[in-house]
Parts: sequence; structure tokens; C-alpha cells
Amino acid sequence: MSLVRDTFCSRCGAAFAPPLRYPRTCAGCATTIWANPIPVAVVLQPIVDGARTGLLVVRRAIPPRVGMLALAGGFVEEQERWEDGAARELREEAGLAIAPATLTPFWFASTEPRPDRVLLFAVGAPVPRAALPPWTANGEASARGLVFGPAELDDVFAFPLHAEAARRYFAAHGIHGSHAYADA
Repeated sequence: MSLVRDTFCSRCGAAFAPPLRYPRTCAGCATTIWANPIPVAVVLQPIVDGARTGLLVVRRAIPPRVGMLALAGGFVEEQERWEDGAARELREEAGLAIAPATLTPFWFASTEPRPDRVLLFAVGAPVPRAALPPWTANGEASARGLVFGPAELDDVFAFPLHAEAARRYFAAHGIHGSHAYADA
């Protein structure tokens, strides 16, 4: 049996009549529901390593695309500002605590083929590599590292929009060359 999301009214329990399109209005109690976008906060965290600046990444330990690189990010929780969600995800996945107020909006995009995920990319204030706290693998990330340039990102990044955001960041800062991944 295949369950369809929002088949029944969450207020009175009555079944919605086909065709199941949004918005749906319940014939029993007149409650209307919508399929709203789901925000995902993603952090482009610059790490200064001597004369070069890289972006902090994690190696995914969970599906999809286990073993590939990603920027730290995830779903914004209910009652959470996007900045708070972004800072929380950076702390959870990469072990770096930052003040949410230091994040600057960078780029926003909808996912494909399901455009109901809206990715909110933000840039953190640069952090010296020497200031990175110790890190251990966790349930979401098997490694923490840095990428230093835009070339070949599609080959190593789990998500095309993460690669595009990193390329946009590097272009905006005049950084060229190989991603040159290094553990951090």
C-alpha cells in the first residue's frame, strides 16, 4: 500500500476528495492545507590557511551519496531562524561553532527535480585553520576537510547545487584552480 501525503485532513480526519492537488480544502471542516517549500540552510565557511582560503566541507556518512563531499547544511527546524539552523548544522556536522549573526546571505536556489526544497546558502566570517577545533567523525560526516578551488567540484561533491555555490564563492573571490581537497 502506497501512502500519499496529506490524504486526510489533519484537523477532522476526513479524507480529501480526488484529485489530490494543493491547496486542499476539507469538505468536512473547511480546513485548507498547502504544500509549502522546505528551507535548507547551507554554510560556505571560509577557512584561511596561510596565503590561501578554502571552504570547509564534510564527507557524507549518510545517504544519499555516501562518501562524497558536501557543504555543512540541513533542514531548518520549526521555530528556528535560518541563521540559527545554518550555525547548528555547521556545529553538528563539522564541529565548528559560529555566531548565527555572522552569516551573510549568499545565494538561494530551488532543488530539482523537486523544487520544494529551497536552499539558503550563506557565508560565514573567515576562520584561521589553526583555530579549527578538534573533530571526530559522527553519524552524518566521516571526514572534515577543505576545498581550495572550483575545478573538478562536480566530481567530488554530492550535490550539484553545493558545487555551484562553491564555484560562485570562488569566482567572487578571484580563486581559481583545482579543488585540492585536504583533510582538516
